[in-house]
Amino acid sequence: MRVLIAPNAFRGGPGARWVGEALASGLVRTGSVDSVVTIPLSDGGDGALDIAAELVGGTRVQTTAEDPLGAPVSADYLLTDDGTAFVETARASGLQLVAARPRQPLVANTTGTGQLIAHAVGRGATRVVVTAGGTASVDFGAGALAALGVRFLDSADRLLTPTPRDLVHVRRVDTGPAVELLRDVRVEVLSDVFTPLLHNIERFGAQKGITPPDAVVLYGMLDALLAAFGRQDDTLLAEPLLGAGGGLAAGLRAAFAAPVSHGGEFFASLAGLAGQIERADLVLTAEGRFDRGSWDGKIPGLVATMARKQGKRVVIITGELAVPVGDLPSGVHCVELGLEPPTPGNAETAERRHAFERAALSALDHGATPHAS
Repeated sequence: MRVLIAPNAFRGGPGARWVGEALASGLVRTGSVDSVVTIPLSDGGDGALDIAAELVGGTRVQTTAEDPLGAPVSADYLLTDDGTAFVETARASGLQLVAARPRQPLVANTTGTGQLIAHAVGRGATRVVVTAGGTASVDFGAGALAALGVRFLDSADRLLTPTPRDLVHVRRVDTGPAVELLRDVRVEVLSDVFTPLLHNIERFGAQKGITPPDAVVLYGMLDALLAAFGRQDDTLLAEPLLGAGGGLAAGLRAAFAAPVSHGGEFFASLAGLAGQIERADLVLTAEGRFDRGSWDGKIPGLVATMARKQGKRVVIITGELAVPVGDLPSGVHCVELGLEPPTPGNAETAERRHAFERAALSALDHGATPHAS
């Protein structure tokens, strides 16, 4: 039997490479598998930088940026020999950075991501690929835009901070300094979900601590920003992919006409995933939590969809299955790890590795059994 393992990173947990190697170890021990191929993937959210480094190489550049609530955080990006920089939004603006602090959705912003982009440009990057996913904020990318030189002004032409609670008052946007900074730079966005901006808050608001009163403010901010950018039509609101990163994808599109594509498809193509699926008898994929949103651009949904089109069996390894087993499509099965979520610094222990190895064995047993869990 030929097995392909194509996992995602687990948010707040082990990286995709570690997950893949742990699953492969479990399969090899059985002696019943002829070959195992491991292709770590990313949808553009947490762990995207590690996958980019594996697939294209380059140099990690370390610097200090602001986290979603303005505290300093050490963050890195990837700079390749051809002048391409990969900036993972979650490195400086990620939800995991504020996991131990109270959520502040009217303050949280993506300033740190903009600082990483600016740093990369200062190092000579002529192309910046921003992986927009896993953010703690819904700020339309205003923090990142401000860090690049965009000015948000109220009706009296006073400069506003790039926080949602202030941006409800925006009436004019000056992109001039930022456009000049990026004059010879191409900015591209990789979204981790297909969700349009219009549905971002309802889909991801709970994990970011957004209450109903907060949502009113955030929708007001979006209306004000769209008007200030002269984009009051439905284009930015309704277009798929632009809700990623709390609207960061939409903000970069509005300010710089940045092209936006799907991160999972980008990395899958770069890794030659379709060809590897064709050669496999069984396909394993993995993610920390599998829910209905996993079909909206997340790696397990993408891998499962591609494998089913080729008539391959698929088993999803997950820390938590949040959909009824009976709702899984034909040919797609699931194995839960049975582990508590990891604490900081406790994501890649021997105990957790053994759990992944056991899950791989279960995947072999359950792979041919409809709706196994």
